[in-house]
Amino acid sequence: GAEFPVNAAAASGEQLARHRLHLQQAAVVQLLEKLDTVIITRHLVAECVRHYHRVSLRKEPTVSESCKRLSLFTDSLEPDRSARRVRRNSLLGRSSISSSVVSLRSRWLRRNGFVADRVLLDNEPSERCESFGFCSSRELQLDAMDAAEFRRCGKQLIDFIADYIESLNGNRREAMPRVLPGYLRQRLPLRPPDQPETWERVMSDVEEHILSGTAHWLHPDFNAYFPIGISYASVLGDLLSSSFGVGFTWRSNPALTELERLMLDWLAEMMGMPAHFRNDSGIGGGALQGSASDCVLVSMLAARKEKLTQLIGKDAEPLPVSRLVAYCSQLAHPCVDKAAVICGVRLRRLGYDDENLALRCDLLESAVLEDRQLGLVPFYVCAVLGTTACASCDNLSDVGAVCHREQLWCHVDAAYSGGALVCPEFRPLLQGIELVDSFNFNPSKWLLCTFDASVLWVKSQSKLKDAFVSGPRASIPVDDAPISNPLEQICDLKDWGIPLSRRFRSLKLWFVIRLYGVEGLQRHIRLHCRLAQSFESQLLKDGRFQLAAKTRFSLVTVTPSAGCWCAGLTNHVTCTSCPPACATATFIRYAIVRERAVEADVNRAIRVILKHADQLDGKFSNAASIASAIPIATAVATSGNAEDAEEPVELNSSVPIRKEPSYMSDDLIVGLSEDQLQEKFRQMSREFHRERRSLRRLDK
Repeated sequence: GAEFPVNAAAASGEQLARHRLHLQQAAVVQLLEKLDTVIITRHLVAECVRHYHRVSLRKEPTVSESCKRLSLFTDSLEPDRSARRVRRNSLLGRSSISSSVVSLRSRWLRRNGFVADRVLLDNEPSERCESFGFCSSRELQLDAMDAAEFRRCGKQLIDFIADYIESLNGNRREAMPRVLPGYLRQRLPLRPPDQPETWERVMSDVEEHILSGTAHWLHPDFNAYFPIGISYASVLGDLLSSSFGVGFTWRSNPALTELERLMLDWLAEMMGMPAHFRNDSGIGGGALQGSASDCVLVSMLAARKEKLTQLIGKDAEPLPVSRLVAYCSQLAHPCVDKAAVICGVRLRRLGYDDENLALRCDLLESAVLEDRQLGLVPFYVCAVLGTTACASCDNLSDVGAVCHREQLWCHVDAAYSGGALVCPEFRPLLQGIELVDSFNFNPSKWLLCTFDASVLWVKSQSKLKDAFVSGPRASIPVDDAPISNPLEQICDLKDWGIPLSRRFRSLKLWFVIRLYGVEGLQRHIRLHCRLAQSFESQLLKDGRFQLAAKTRFSLVTVTPSAGCWCAGLTNHVTCTSCPPACATATFIRYAIVRERAVEADVNRAIRVILKHADQLDGKFSNAASIASAIPIATAVATSGNAEDAEEPVELNSSVPIRKEPSYMSDDLIVGLSEDQLQEKFRQMSREFHRERRSLRRLDK
């Protein structure tokens, strides 16, 4: 009791018990150090302390006495024979450890199931052992997968990925899965496994259950949404980044911070962006975000912070955030709505001109004036280069001029089309970029970089950091080390967005740019644009189709010249049927998606579209009020597969067409008046919804 800080006689029972436990724990540490062994398991230390509670500690036991006492203690523990055996080869190879201690450790670990725990060994005793943590330089991993197993499984996984992509190129799979919601819960166990499973069993389930429910974006017949940036180089970069940890400050991962900032400067040079968007400018800069939705949200938060800061000195009372108003086109992505909801601000969607489908700046100016008269505060405009529906582009010069006059934050969402700017022929779209405050695009769409990787550039990095900075500003990270570039400030990427930590995303971007080169990426984008033009020209030659919007980049939007049956085609061709957002009728949206697209993919899509157009044209051409039958046509049409797509079908040929269900046969339509047709389709609609409700009940 000499080290006890108070008088032992006046100490409470709790203080004495705590001090006694401290002495017992210190004795255990000394014992383990003398055994030349450190077993790092809190449970084992607790068991040893409870054992020593029953043994006198008046004199320090010798090594042999300690081994004997601990062996007697563990001999009373019944080992679990079903538990996994601990590897003992490395332990038995240490001559300085007695066999009794090895037996003690092995039996205790087997009994308590510490198959993934770590046992630390060292020739020299540890100097300190605080809170019974790891305190040795050498360690034996008792994991489910060691380095040798990782090498074996990793090679198998690389082969699996390559075989999967090649199977899609060979059309050995269907583009879309044939599963119902909740299918996976019915196939996989509802509880996690108690014991480790083999790698082979896991991969078997991937092949049987996961791939059967996956939409294969790299399939030649998949032409929905936007290009998917999956390439072998990016997959390898993503795999490597998973083993390098994360970063948030410069010190936490210098390479992550430095490479990300350098890659965004590479991209800025490749795309012809202004100098103030570069990180080495010292004015603006950029960072990688998770998605374009994150970029829009981050820019809106920065704009909100700037506007509120400007108004603090003008109004004695704080401004309610709900008075702030943001603006965008009716064709802007729904992520703008989500960002406005998160920021707690209002959003007004404005109209577009009929020719270019671009945001009308006269409507923008009048909306700003009207809102200010109502006591609201306009603060943010989101322009778009390459809308989701039809790839239309807003005029940055006009929008930027309005934002500059009205002191609004101008953000440009170029998630899809931004990758095309590596080709000089697309850079006229950047006219007016000097008036833009922030700009985002997705390398994960058209620059062959796997998701997630979205670039956000800002004109003023200080305005962005003011909205997200946390803690003190970064200082020199190493002791008296000079900065190689005076313009290169110490950067903490945690202040460039919402999350504090981030993955090593820039590695895959670095891999792609180096392994493809700028010219290789340009050839990739130009190939996609050429294939889209080929699709447009072939389909327009048929005479039954017309463009819903001007073809831009690698996206084609068409609508039938007569009739409203195009919604039914989208179940035969894996493209998208869009609502009348920028056209007078529902239209087909065809995008070139995969990296290795070829002319044969376009020709096959044309054949499938014309085949089913022939099939549907005769049914709907005589009905003037057939627009109400679009849901029926969509639901009745059965999904086509690769075999159907391969069949060449010529117009007016004698090739037999697959028979549709009986309630869509010609005898139900031909010879009926318009009123009878309307009644017939209402009846079929009721029958269809009745059958669908029956199927849902069966599924439940």
